[in-house]
Amino acid sequence: MAQYDLNLVDFWLIVRRRKFIILFTVILVGVLTSTMPYLVGPPPIFKASARVKYERSTTASGLLQESISGVGGESDIATQAEVIKSFNVMERVAKAMNLIDKDLESKDIRANHELLGIIYDIQGHVEALQEGATNIIKITAMAGDPMTAERYATLSADAYREENIYNRNRQVIEAKRFVEGQLKNLAASLHESEQALREFKEQEGQVFVTEEAKQALEQYNRLEGEQERLARVKREVAAQLQALKESKSVVQEVQSRVYSDEVEALISKLNQRMSDLTQERDLLLINYTPDHALVRELDRRILNVKGEMIRELEAKLRTFDERERAIKESIVRYKERYLSLPQAAIQLARLERDVMVTSNLYAALKSKHQEFMIKGAEQIEEVTIIEPAQIPTRPTNAPNLPLNAFLGVLMGSMVGLVAAFLKESFDTSIGTIEEVESYLKVPVLGVIPRVDRKEVEREIQMGFQDKLDRETLDLYCHLVALFDPQSPLAEGYRSLRTNIQFAGGMQGNRVLAFVSAGAQEGKSTSAVNLAIALAQDGKRVLLVDADLRKPTIHERLGLEQAPGLSEVILGTVAYPEAIRTVTDLMLGKLGVEQVINAPGIDNLNILPSGKRPDNPAEFMNSPRLRDLIDAVRKEYDIVIFDCPPILPVTDGVTLGSKVDGVVMVYQVGKVGRNALKRAKSLLENAHATLVGIVLSNVSAELTPDYEMYRYSYK
Repeated sequence: MAQYDLNLVDFWLIVRRRKFIILFTVILVGVLTSTMPYLVGPPPIFKASARVKYERSTTASGLLQESISGVGGESDIATQAEVIKSFNVMERVAKAMNLIDKDLESKDIRANHELLGIIYDIQGHVEALQEGATNIIKITAMAGDPMTAERYATLSADAYREENIYNRNRQVIEAKRFVEGQLKNLAASLHESEQALREFKEQEGQVFVTEEAKQALEQYNRLEGEQERLARVKREVAAQLQALKESKSVVQEVQSRVYSDEVEALISKLNQRMSDLTQERDLLLINYTPDHALVRELDRRILNVKGEMIRELEAKLRTFDERERAIKESIVRYKERYLSLPQAAIQLARLERDVMVTSNLYAALKSKHQEFMIKGAEQIEEVTIIEPAQIPTRPTNAPNLPLNAFLGVLMGSMVGLVAAFLKESFDTSIGTIEEVESYLKVPVLGVIPRVDRKEVEREIQMGFQDKLDRETLDLYCHLVALFDPQSPLAEGYRSLRTNIQFAGGMQGNRVLAFVSAGAQEGKSTSAVNLAIALAQDGKRVLLVDADLRKPTIHERLGLEQAPGLSEVILGTVAYPEAIRTVTDLMLGKLGVEQVINAPGIDNLNILPSGKRPDNPAEFMNSPRLRDLIDAVRKEYDIVIFDCPPILPVTDGVTLGSKVDGVVMVYQVGKVGRNALKRAKSLLENAHATLVGIVLSNVSAELTPDYEMYRYSYK
């Protein structure tokens, strides 16, 4: 880059010149940022949500339970949100998903570390939060599978509702469960009693008893029934007492409760207090450990209630013992009175008494069960599912393609700009007119713009009715000054013609050598088109192909290569005989019609290279070459020598020292500035006069001033 301050225009030029680097970087970074999250991103996480509404119970029983437990107030919703993630709710979810056997009890699950891990894993995928200041709780579940996420959320809402109903209606549920178990046992006992009575009657037939004996038997059966009922109650109380004494945990188990009518007075109240304290303890354990002061205070109160229940059951048991002794004494007295009765009558009376007692007890329990069923239908429900979970359609952590693409384009643009300026800073070539003139200290004589080859071919083809073959079209494309005179290229050569004239070409610099630092820089094409432009301006021009190594002038003009310069230098042919005129052009590949229609072409003469010699460098030092230069200087207005590149071979430097001036053709970006500087030094060392530089293949990105070439004369 030239060593001068950059302004906005210079920055814009760099961007346009390096637009492909920027574009490639933008596409690369954009594609990477858009696709990499899908290739190496985290596994997808799906999120499903259900919403439940919690309303505090306003029934008399519900208010009574709240007043006893001390739970309520503004913290209800926050507490319920924590209850949703409690162990009991997650246990129900695990059982509903068949991850845990539904028949397992909580104590068995808590003792199994594997099952605990399943519940805690579900707990980690579920969260519950209160929505604003409402009484609505949003249950959100996350999982790697959309179906699993939906199941977690839905089952958590269902399990929370079931757990709430169970806690609020625990006494009714447990009592109904107990009565159902007793009904099964009594139904079996009743069936056995009826079966025994039927078999006895079938075996003994009709049994006759007197009225007095019948009354005695009835009284005896009543006492025995009372004794059996009392014994059953004693067993029940003893079992409850034993369970309470052997219980090691603070919280009383369900089976240690007493639901018998005989002990309903105080035991029922104690059971109610135990249930309330247990529920309050469960709520505290959501946020506190068992060693917390509040939990330990509740443990102490539960132990006190437990002690009261033990003392009450022991007192009841002593009372039942006294009543049982009194009944046994009465049974003994009645037994003496009917010892004389037939054994069959006694057995029949016993069997009928068993059927009657069992039937009455079964009917009473059945009635009690119906009462519990009615109470269960009136159960307290505080939780309503207002929005079930839906199966998520896309993961929550799915890459945001529009955002990623935008960020990719943004980052790509920044990286591309940095890369473009780095490329520009490391680029040793010279790009603009100012850079060339500042670096080489010589003027730029002309700028040959870059145009689309297809556009040139299309413009040339439009001038012909018949379609041109590829060889002819390629030939015409190199002679734009002749076949496409209104193109930007032709205008560039005419501008070069003018600048050379003002640089002294018609006075002191009548013999010019066209050179370049390297090969393929447009030197020969520029020389040919400049010669045509000068001829069209009325100047007598001689174009000499001095590139004896790789000559191209004869190909550009469709002429024979020999005889030419090499034969003139060897002395085998006089130079007038080797010169090609307009007649040769008409007889060549250009054709008669094209040459005749070209104005001023008769002013152009061409001296091709001739046959390639074995030692081209020595030819440039031949005295005959100097004599030729002196001769043609007198005969022509301007003579143009097309020379080989300077850096690969010395032919151009040698010839440059013999002519009036040297014009260097430089294709922008083709060679580095050091190579260009070296070429100039070689010419200066040979005492050649460097008239100026011609920039070829210049794009508008490099020299925006030449965008004006995009016009045509009308």
